[in-house]
Amino acid sequence: MVWNAGKSLFGGRYIIESQLGEGGIGITYLARNQRNQLRVIKTLKEEILNHPAWILHRNKLRQDFRDEAVRLAVCHHPHIVQIETIFDEGNLPCMVMEYIEGEDLGQYLRRVGVLSEAEALLYIRQIGDALTLIHSKGLLHRDLKPRNIMIRIEKSEAVLIDFGIAREFIPNMIQRHTVYRTPGFAPPEQYESEAPRGEYIDIYALAATLYNLLTAVIPTNADDRRHNINLEPPQYFNPKISDRVNQAIMCGMDLESTYRPQSVQEWLDLLGPDTGENIAPISSTLLITPRLKPPPPVVLDQQNWQCVQTLKGHSSMVHAIAISSDGQLIASGSNDHTIKLWQLGTGKLVRQLGRWFSGHSNMVHSVAFSPISSKLSYHYQGEPDKSAGVADLNWGILASGSWDNTIKLWDVNTGKEIRTLQGHANWVNSVAFSPDGKFLASGSADCTIKLWQVHTGIQTQTLIGHSDSVSSVAYSPRTPATNSKDRQLVASGSNDYTIKLWQVYTGRNICTLLGHSFFVNCIAFSKDGEIIASGSGDNTIKLWHVNTAKEIRTLIGHSESVWSVAFSQDGQFLASGSWDHTIKLWHVHSGREISTLTGHSNYVRCVAFSPDGQTLVSGGDDDTIKIWRRG
Repeated sequence: MVWNAGKSLFGGRYIIESQLGEGGIGITYLARNQRNQLRVIKTLKEEILNHPAWILHRNKLRQDFRDEAVRLAVCHHPHIVQIETIFDEGNLPCMVMEYIEGEDLGQYLRRVGVLSEAEALLYIRQIGDALTLIHSKGLLHRDLKPRNIMIRIEKSEAVLIDFGIAREFIPNMIQRHTVYRTPGFAPPEQYESEAPRGEYIDIYALAATLYNLLTAVIPTNADDRRHNINLEPPQYFNPKISDRVNQAIMCGMDLESTYRPQSVQEWLDLLGPDTGENIAPISSTLLITPRLKPPPPVVLDQQNWQCVQTLKGHSSMVHAIAISSDGQLIASGSNDHTIKLWQLGTGKLVRQLGRWFSGHSNMVHSVAFSPISSKLSYHYQGEPDKSAGVADLNWGILASGSWDNTIKLWDVNTGKEIRTLQGHANWVNSVAFSPDGKFLASGSADCTIKLWQVHTGIQTQTLIGHSDSVSSVAYSPRTPATNSKDRQLVASGSNDYTIKLWQVYTGRNICTLLGHSFFVNCIAFSKDGEIIASGSGDNTIKLWHVNTAKEIRTLIGHSESVWSVAFSQDGQFLASGSWDHTIKLWHVHSGREISTLTGHSNYVRCVAFSPDGQTLVSGGDDDTIKIWRRG
């Protein structure tokens, strides 16, 4: 299906003007937003999603597409295309990008012929600067070529686009590559299913792009070169190229990655000094959020936390961590579709939940323990429990939310599935129990929050108000102030940049907290219910007063997106996990950073305090769980 001119998307926020183009699996449209500004909307081709060969991979296609948008969104740079928003239209994920009026470098090259060395170097330095930012965030573009670089009309400004096969990388670690490449621009490493990744992959492609701009010739592809077909130096086709630039290109395209420069800046330095001539001013329409200066650390409050154990058992990223209220068990949920239970004290694996056909069929994105004090009656899914259907819950129930659009309830004692809750139309990102364990809240990429009665599995309410994916939900704790049913609250954080507070009894949205400038990835109530912490893709954490709905302060210190926040039981400390690979400890009442924990080699996705506040557990994209103890 192709959207025609006049088609309304995202509740009328965008109107299709025309189709711009399509690739193997994607299609792009020109559209106008509500301010009558032109935008580009990219989505997946419906015939690909419905093709028999792709049906089993549809969820991964959608996930990869949304990942591309998120990767783009965290890269704020004048020479990187900017993302306006991300949404789903039916079953099609969509990303909205700035409209760049102009043409790509491939079209420009065909129109004008070879570029002068000065003009080519201007564009290459601009893209090189953009790549430096991308690499600093642990990403590789992996598809650099003239067609993926736009030139703004009447401006000497190059803009890098299309991050469809961009991937995270750990320098020099062997990682699996998507088998996708553009011959002539891809290095030999991209012809291998598993190979080390590093900046040198994009350096090869950037050098090949400069080769193409100065000669109008596509370089000999890397696979042919490995079979003894020579790569002619660019001077062979264009004698006007300087010796220095000629040598820099050949060095950047060395078949052996260790012989190439190991950073973009190192390679740019080979091209000679940047004179600054003909450099156009940065477009005023691309604003970079200023970095606020963090408060100075407090020496007196420094805490000594040590990693005492690293748990390895998951075969993919750990996205969710929960600790039982008695402090004995850790539950972990992973991209490998499994949930594992571990002893907190020893790190021993107790059991895996979900075997044979009872497990989740996609990423487990959230887990939550019910309060131990709750004694609930339930029947197992399928066949009733032999002991009159009543279970004595010493460890209670575990809830898991998955990108298979379902929630599962598990008996922690036996590891058996109690039931599956179905009702969300998209990924379940977050689950949270009420303080008495009788209800469960869930937040989903379908933009809704649902409330469920635990002992029956009946959906009691659907809370509607967010305009984008709900990433996190939290129940307010049971306190004297919230003891009556009309004072119980559920909070939700969303990709629409907001936090909403809902009155459970009526389902009414009582207030919306505004202040973050990008996705709200995580929220948590303090144990007394008076403060909400929120972590965001804008790299900050905000503390909010629940009764007044006012921002208390902003915690600044992480250099990347914040994905998890957790209060200590006494409410004095807050832990935060970030894409910058660190965990930070904050003093809540002063807002001071008191400790930074390093040890994860990739994004930190989740953190949780033990009930006594002396242990912290974290999980990340390095497939590990780490246990930290306070010295």
